[in-house]
Amino acid sequence: MSVTLVRRLLRLPMDEQPPVHRTTAEAILGVPLAGRPGRRRHPGLVPSTTSAGCLRELAERGWPASFLAARLGTSTQTIAAVRNGIRPRIALALDQAIQHCHQELAGSVPAEYGIASHRSRRASTAARQRTRHLPPLRRTTGS
Repeated sequence: MSVTLVRRLLRLPMDEQPPVHRTTAEAILGVPLAGRPGRRRHPGLVPSTTSAGCLRELAERGWPASFLAARLGTSTQTIAAVRNGIRPRIALALDQAIQHCHQELAGSVPAEYGIASHRSRRASTAARQRTRHLPPLRRTTGS
């Protein structure tokens, strides 16, 4: 995101809605603002590397993406995009939900949640095949 773009957006009148691409809007909302008392801030976006690792681990243990998506209130496409590293940044709320779900399910067996063994085996097999083709997760420093 360029500094010029941010300046142009900030100089627009308050009543004028600028045409901004969704990705740009998410990037702008992810920039932390100086704290103002009494004003709620948008939580912004965070790197998805931790959540991607959690989703990969759950998949290797046999948890289907459709089950995880339903549990997290999102789509299977979103789960797959985060897990496969296609979405490098995600909403803070989704990141926290994925990590919380990982903590709950990591010590469990999919059969305990009514997942058929063939679905669990298929998820586990697909996860092992993906690990051969996916690049390793990039670690980010900082927050």
